[in-house]
Amino acid sequence: MAGPAIRAYELARALAPHCAVTLAAPAPSRLADPGIVLLEAGLADYDALAGAVAGHDVVVAQMLPPRLLGRVWRLDTRLVVDLYNPVVVEVIEGTRSKPRASRERLRSVVTRAATAHLAAADLVLCASERQRDLWLGGLALRELLDHDALERLAVVPFGVSADPPAPGAAVRAALPAIPEPARILLWGGGIWNWLDAPTAIRAAAALPEDVHLVFQGVKRPAMDARDEHRAAADAIALARELGLEGTRVHFNHGWVPYAQRGSWLLEADLGVSAHPAHLETHFAFRTRIVDYLWAGLPVVTSSGDVLGDLVGARGLGRAVAPGDHQAFAAACAELLADSSGERERTRAVAEELRWDRVAAPLIEFCATGTKRPPTAARRRAVTTATLRQYAPIAAETLGTDGLATLMRKLGTNAGRALRKR
Repeated sequence: MAGPAIRAYELARALAPHCAVTLAAPAPSRLADPGIVLLEAGLADYDALAGAVAGHDVVVAQMLPPRLLGRVWRLDTRLVVDLYNPVVVEVIEGTRSKPRASRERLRSVVTRAATAHLAAADLVLCASERQRDLWLGGLALRELLDHDALERLAVVPFGVSADPPAPGAAVRAALPAIPEPARILLWGGGIWNWLDAPTAIRAAAALPEDVHLVFQGVKRPAMDARDEHRAAADAIALARELGLEGTRVHFNHGWVPYAQRGSWLLEADLGVSAHPAHLETHFAFRTRIVDYLWAGLPVVTSSGDVLGDLVGARGLGRAVAPGDHQAFAAACAELLADSSGERERTRAVAEELRWDRVAAPLIEFCATGTKRPPTAARRRAVTTATLRQYAPIAAETLGTDGLATLMRKLGTNAGRALRKR
């Protein structure tokens, strides 16, 4: 699982002691938690999801397709929209390498989708106070502020398990070129366009020979994400150019199962992450850093985002200027020499981020929350923002997947509309 699925799963687990919970996931999926009912349905399974929503008191969703959102928000079911991932700024970096027309279409779709979800939601979740300000601004710009708007925007950070990571020998088993005495810098997760893998690679080149940089993942599985593949390819090319690929910089081309990621963390000496200075960084919540804290790993990261600020303020490692590989290397060297204090402090912060604690606002809303009044401004915003997504979605589908795929999707949507009547 990547971050969005991990968050859905862990929030379901946090809710299960308090509510009857159904977790929807694309088929084929498996679920070992006896307190949660599994519904094998992805976003394309419109009828299954619509039926499940109607049969529940609360639905929690990150982003729903336009037609499904337009149906869901009119039901008696309370709608919680989880906007922990600030897609309206992420899309700027995520589409940078696409043609201009495609970039504009995708940004239009994402912005309108966020507007529709803000208008439709009875509660909006975000990962930080900084993100809360972003979405509060979106509500204000769309004239959707109610008297209780602040209470309708809840901060629910990405959390960690109450159970400690399970030990193992995953890193060296997957990457046998790493010798036993080597010290490991672990880059958790994948390599995306809005991150800065080259800074970490250049920093590794400046460190002693026994320090190895490991990229835990390269790209998401089961997803056509050409831009993300390009970012990974560029990182691999740089490591090869510096003569480090496979010797001191290692890429795991698989995807580490969620239950096994703890053993990777425990084999590492430091957790690292790097990003440029741009708008996405300002509102980001780097979930890989939360995993480092869970494992008691000191962190070296770029400054400028919420968790980089936390690392610096709480003494959890070092936050250095974006793009400065020399400062990044110096911070790694300093912590590799002595990080005992940082390790104790990371464990304390991880306790604060346990899922059963950070999910408290969502648990309370499920128990006592109410629906927002269906004002004319909200109806207008949901309808307008939803309808205006269709033209750019159709154009993007035509450009990337061809006419046959576009016609099939149009036919599916037309059939759903007729059934609704």
